Amino acid sequence: MHSAKDSRSFPVGVRRFKSCPLHHSLSLKVMCVYLERLKGRKSEALEDMTNDPMILELKNGKVYGGRLDEYYYNGGGVVALYYCRLLDKGNNTWVDHDITTRFEGKIVPDDMPDFWIADLKNILVLPQEYRHKLTLDDTLQIYIDPHFKPLQGIQCNWNPGEKWGPPEESHAPECDGRLHEALSFLVTLARLGVGHDAGDSKRSEDEERRRKESFDCIRRRLLMYGAKIP
Repeated sequence: MHSAKDSRSFPVGVRRFKSCPLHHSLSLKVMCVYLERLKGRKSEALEDMTNDPMILELKNGKVYGGRLDEYYYNGGGVVALYYCRLLDKGNNTWVDHDITTRFEGKIVPDDMPDFWIADLKNILVLPQEYRHKLTLDDTLQIYIDPHFKPLQGIQCNWNPGEKWGPPEESHAPECDGRLHEALSFLVTLARLGVGHDAGDSKRSEDEERRRKESFDCIRRRLLMYGAKIP
């Protein structure tokens, strides 16, 4: 199964582009920021990476991506992935993987396919600072699109306080305060239930106005970022 050799000589994680040297240099720079080869003793490193997204480049040229379910030893090191996807190189896109297993007498797709460490050419992982910030979808997209720059979450300790009173903390410098407050307001309304204070017409009018402003704010951000909330 793994007899074919991968003849690529390009740096890890960089797709073949027929482009100018500047384009190639920029692509490599972006890739190096978000993906790196797993180095050192893989057995020790993988034991601490359960649920982390990763890309497996096989020696036969196939490329799989998914989240690490477990690493175990079975006469050799084995990596098991879940949410596993296969790279369709011809179309430069991720598709359902091609690995099957037998279940109740039937051949079905393997939910958590295993890969022998000996069959792997490279294991690509996110640098430590991005492992809890980027999703599996981000990781897969980074691999096929060197110009993709994923949106990252922002840590903000702003607290709306009691009901609609003054906030207890200010927003973090990098936080979009209007977006944060709009999302917080709508989440709070959903938890309390619409019309929870219907007896107070003034409060109802204020809530309706803020609901509309919040929806408008979120809609603008969705359009601005291509349906993604940063």
